[in-house]
Amino acid sequence: MTSPRLVDELDRTRRTRALVEELISDPGQLGPDFQPVRRLADDTVVGWKATGRGRPGTELADTLALLEEAVSLGLVERLDWAFRCLVFDSVLAAGVRETVHLTPEPPTYLGACPPRLAVSFGRGRRELDVAAEVHADGLADLGLLGRAAAEMRGWGWSIVLADVADEADALRAVELLQPETVQVDLSRPGRSSAPALERFLDAARDTGAEVMALGVDTPSKRTEATALGATVGRGLLLGTPGPLPL
Repeated sequence: MTSPRLVDELDRTRRTRALVEELISDPGQLGPDFQPVRRLADDTVVGWKATGRGRPGTELADTLALLEEAVSLGLVERLDWAFRCLVFDSVLAAGVRETVHLTPEPPTYLGACPPRLAVSFGRGRRELDVAAEVHADGLADLGLLGRAAAEMRGWGWSIVLADVADEADALRAVELLQPETVQVDLSRPGRSSAPALERFLDAARDTGAEVMALGVDTPSKRTEATALGATVGRGLLLGTPGPLPL
């Protein structure tokens, strides 16, 4: 006899699969939102970070949990490609030409664009300046990451190395990726004074990488970012996520 708990779990899995499949067909239900990336010297907008935004109070509200479910169901690659092309279409429709920051999910590394999205992806490759953000979960297989980064650069994309807590991982990633930009997350308590941070920034500067500060939510965080040598930043002080300006 099947237990009620197992029945509930199976029902939830079926519902989640149906929901993710629906989003793959219509990713517009997940936003996107765009948060400005600004040059700290003069507040000029130099980029936009694209994130999924589920409608509050619905099953889509917790987009991170939904992404985790897509990974567990083996659907994340299709969802990521659909969302990626939605972002490209949205940016092109708005006439925005600043750099678009995306976070490709590791399961999509070296994956093929679905044929139905080829036109959107091709146009985005030709017409947009794109920066791919690599996070700690992308460092598990450095060989795969290196090949994926080479492919992205072949598309004309730049590489952004997000803040990585483990110093050894961070230094290996800088050496491997030679990123155009590195991020320092000032929302992490004590991050700007961590002894390992200076070694990370020194390694990044040796490659010519620009420093971007995240969590620039207050004037004091802006001062902190500038003291670290950050030239660009993102945070609530610099702009909240929302629709692109038309």
